Amino acid sequence: MSSAPVHAPHVAEPLVAEPPDRVARVPEAAIQDAWVRGLFDARHLRTTDGHPVEVVRRGVLNPDSGPDVRDARVLIGGVLWAGDVEIHTTSAAWEAHGHDRDPTYDRVVLHVVLAADRRTGTLRRPDGSALPELVLLPHLDRSLRALLRAFHVAPRTSPRCGARWGEVDPTLARAWVRHLGTERLRRRARDLGREYGRRPDLDRLLVQRMFRALGYEANADAFETLASRLPLADLRRRSATGLHAALVFASGLRPAELFTETAVADLAPMRAEAWRRGGRPANAPTRRLAQAAAWLAPGGPLRHDPVATLTEALAAGVRPTLDRLRAETPDGSPRLGEDRAVRVLADAVLPVLLLDAEQREDPAREAAVLDAYDTLPAAPDRVTRPFADLGLRPRSAAEAQGVHQLARAYCEEGRCARCAVGRALYPALDRV
Repeated sequence: MSSAPVHAPHVAEPLVAEPPDRVARVPEAAIQDAWVRGLFDARHLRTTDGHPVEVVRRGVLNPDSGPDVRDARVLIGGVLWAGDVEIHTTSAAWEAHGHDRDPTYDRVVLHVVLAADRRTGTLRRPDGSALPELVLLPHLDRSLRALLRAFHVAPRTSPRCGARWGEVDPTLARAWVRHLGTERLRRRARDLGREYGRRPDLDRLLVQRMFRALGYEANADAFETLASRLPLADLRRRSATGLHAALVFASGLRPAELFTETAVADLAPMRAEAWRRGGRPANAPTRRLAQAAAWLAPGGPLRHDPVATLTEALAAGVRPTLDRLRAETPDGSPRLGEDRAVRVLADAVLPVLLLDAEQREDPAREAAVLDAYDTLPAAPDRVTRPFADLGLRPRSAAEAQGVHQLARAYCEEGRCARCAVGRALYPALDRV
């Protein structure tokens, strides 16, 4: 990325001419909605200084303080960036909101604005580095009037056909979401293979993905960064207490001088600003670090050969595997909760084990992963609850993930003609 301010930013011509007053009336929440739902043509995106942008992962909306979108991945000029996306109507809001002085925004990898202004192409992060910007208006796939209507009227996670859900054959609906759930898991495994290389170190990858899931939304990137930096061979020789101290040292969450005897060799601590604090006590990074230490401690699932260890645990059943993930912590703090253990198993462990089975071309291992997925209890969340209210209560992680896929890839996008439920309720869609 260029570090020099750009006074004549590269901005494509909008596909639809929009009055300036209409641009000014668009709320930032509508622009955020357009970004996370992908309501734009992503084929020819460029930063304001001319670098091509490829959106690998749009990220998820941040319900707390800090940048608007978390867990995004974008290729800028061929370099992959992982972090946050901040979204405003115009560039001037970056400084008007004080983001240029708040270290929380050092992790912003892309500033997305609806329209350019005099500050476009000149912004910097709090650490002084140049901030890449993208002007979204020229790439929207609809007019601002239609965009606002989609934001204010279109349902988010509830099915569009909710009023007629009682007419849906329950067997058909459940079979459809189970199919979508399995499809989602397989796609996650394939995406991991592409993102981390054709033949990634699966043991290291499993550690990274489990740490990431432990960080929840607020600290997912920070935990994955920590895991990617850890000298695992060194840590695995330590006691549970020494290992926990080393993780805290490496995280940078406490002053380094407190850890003269437990410091990790040749590893500089992370910046404390990389972590988000506050929110629910259960998600406090220091508590999660103790739970991560339990995984790497003697007897923990990540101590030695984690892929083989968890494959063997899964063969004994889902319950023994969850119990291993909920090991006692070295400092006596609360161990991992049941719902979070389910999410770690579904979101991190099973995709890596499925990737391993596919690379080995081992149908038995693949079947074991899919069977576990279909028997793992579902953890209710804001996406599955509207469907549960209509009668489709997920009975397994496979069904819960299928509901997520149904909501995001079909309901939110209005793809009723490609949905088994939509076609059953509206037979004419088959001819569309």
